[in-house]
Amino acid sequence: MNNMKQIALALHNYHDVYKTFPPAYTTDEDGNPLLSWRVYILPFVEQQPLYQQFHLDEPWDSEHNKKLIPSMPPTLRSPNSRAEPGKTNYLGVGGEKGIFPGKEKIGIRDITDGTSNTLMVVEANDQSAVIWTRPDDFQPDPGNPSKGLVGLRPGGFLGGLADGSVRFFSESTDGQVLQAIFTRNGSEVVNLWNSTRPR
Repeated sequence: MNNMKQIALALHNYHDVYKTFPPAYTTDEDGNPLLSWRVYILPFVEQQPLYQQFHLDEPWDSEHNKKLIPSMPPTLRSPNSRAEPGKTNYLGVGGEKGIFPGKEKIGIRDITDGTSNTLMVVEANDQSAVIWTRPDDFQPDPGNPSKGLVGLRPGGFLGGLADGSVRFFSESTDGQVLQAIFTRNGSEVVNLWNSTRPR
């Protein structure tokens, strides 16, 4: 829970500085993905020295950058996880209407569904964990919105909303509700108070 709150705070502090949240990944001149947003929040989780070690113009698996994978900060490691070292369960919500759609930078002004109704980051299960520097995030499955999320903790999963709050989502949460909160501008009407517990 504390990790999720630190990540949400880091994303908001990044937004305060740059006026947008970080993109899901940066790209080179040819549009090829380089590094995940998780690298770009390092200065905001007291990891400036680690951030400065990255070659930001190289991909996550370049000869230099891949040596930094084992240095994943504790904030990005779920205490419930049994995934291999260097993998994180904290994934941004992707998809065309997610807050991390790709190289596009999303600001709070773009979250027209409301920051308290839009998921920003999820704690996925170990099967969905990814190498933390790799441009890889949660892509919601419209047919099974909770796919890849349930299993790390009993009864549901944790989600960080765009307003900075962290909530526990029950595995019985209605699929339409989940699908709605995975989008920033879907114009859906949702009532999270019936589906979640604030943390």
